[in-house]
Amino acid sequence: MIDQYLLRYFLAVAETGTFSRAAQRVSVTQPTLSSGIAKLERELGARLFDRTRQGVALTPAGSRFLVRARRIAAEYEHALVELSEVSDPALLRIGVLSTIPSAVVEKLVAQHRALGTGEALELIDGSEREIGERLERGRLDVAWTVIRPHHDRHQPEVLARERYMMVLPADHRFAGADMVTAEQLARDRMALRRHCEALPEINRFFIARGVRPRFVVKTTSDERVLAVVRSGAGVGMMPECFAGPGLAFVPVRDFGLTREIGLLHAGEPHVAPARASPFVALVRQHYAVG
Repeated sequence: MIDQYLLRYFLAVAETGTFSRAAQRVSVTQPTLSSGIAKLERELGARLFDRTRQGVALTPAGSRFLVRARRIAAEYEHALVELSEVSDPALLRIGVLSTIPSAVVEKLVAQHRALGTGEALELIDGSEREIGERLERGRLDVAWTVIRPHHDRHQPEVLARERYMMVLPADHRFAGADMVTAEQLARDRMALRRHCEALPEINRFFIARGVRPRFVVKTTSDERVLAVVRSGAGVGMMPECFAGPGLAFVPVRDFGLTREIGLLHAGEPHVAPARASPFVALVRQHYAVG
């Protein structure tokens, strides 16, 4: 019998194309992952990957095994789901994009608790990629995340469209402006959101205008960015949903990028359990009111 962790290692390498990214995905060191793949190859009596300078490629035996491995992994996930349903039939597993403001999540969780519906929540925080992978693997009932064109199979519900804007201290010289240009902010220190889904587009926009920002902080914490901006030490670029006291959100000329926030569902529309969820109803209501 093949250990489940060896299947996870194999699928991670097959899907990422490199041992380094695969090790990050399964949260082990690269030597540990390599040792696991070697053990799996010994147990199967076949080489599964060809190593190249560009990464790794499946051998013919690896390609055949990939079909089986995915089937086994899917059955394992289904078994876990069935067990969780037996122990907690009202459980909702919802992936929450890490760039959804914590204050919004706090408010909706508190409202949900006050309803007393008996529905249990399991909130899984993550990046857009991490949440998408969990949804694909059947480890989420619904995802509260960015909606992309390739999400059609998950019955996307677009709930809001948010602009990316400059966030400035309330006393900044351009805080009351209707619009700013990239060049006007060239001397300001920037608070960089390293986890931002739009970071490549933002970087290209500023570089194209000859603005190479100097950074006051680089972080994956939105709260840290907001704290730095409120202190007056720098400026940043964020979705407008983070607007709050002590801050000024101002559009940037010629930068019209927006993001669509909404829900992605696991399963077919007529059986997707999250559609009737009280918590999902609160998420919909939040954006309808906002």
